[in-house]
Amino acid sequence: MTPLHADDCAKRKKKNVCSTSNWCRTTWIVAGGAIKDQGCVTTRSDLSDQKCRTNRKGLVSCLCDSEKCNDASFSIASDVTLVIPPVIKCHSGDVISDDNFCFGHACTYKRSLILNDFGDILPSKYAPDRGCDSSEYNHDFNSMNTCIQTDDQILCYCNTEYCNLEQPYPVPVGPLLCYLSDDSRDDEWPYSLKFCYGHVCYIPKDNYRNKRGCMSVSDGAPEELKRGGENEVYRMCVEDLCNGEYNDS
Repeated sequence: MTPLHADDCAKRKKKNVCSTSNWCRTTWIVAGGAIKDQGCVTTRSDLSDQKCRTNRKGLVSCLCDSEKCNDASFSIASDVTLVIPPVIKCHSGDVISDDNFCFGHACTYKRSLILNDFGDILPSKYAPDRGCDSSEYNHDFNSMNTCIQTDDQILCYCNTEYCNLEQPYPVPVGPLLCYLSDDSRDDEWPYSLKFCYGHVCYIPKDNYRNKRGCMSVSDGAPEELKRGGENEVYRMCVEDLCNGEYNDS
């Protein structure tokens, strides 16, 4: 696919354009209904076989890959078959009980972590947060049946009923040495630590407060999660200490 350039996609919020190297997107309230949103999708995942998707709420999103292709004339192709993914029941919130559940296409599990002076990664004192996700697309940071550890947090998605009682997949620490900035951790992390290990090193795309860190993913996660590139929040690289400099070009 030929990369897009600046101001490629129509956007409904704030500016009327956005920039991406991947896809333009339009979301309709229902198929053939009013437009709910327009914008960009920047991801390391290959979505070429997922041009149009729907969810249990009736939202329909379609992708296209030419300049401003998602303007007002963009429509759902007549030959597209929209299949609603299975709906499952998941634990919800930080307390397990018969009354705390939700419905979605995926269950989520999120927990804070701490790192001690020896570099060991441990659960924090806070209870994990559980919930549901009904996104039309699962890619990059919300890839299905995957856990991603980003410095002081782990986030998991799984698609079997009540799969989010505990962390569904272990996350081995990746082999890359990355810079770790003070803003990448909470107050329980030792501030003497300047480095971390992961499968990829990252820098926020807006270079927010010079934040730096590392990410590791669970075994069996999509291979693109261990590659360099961009998503909507981060720039990622795959060499030791590659996240030291920032270039906004």
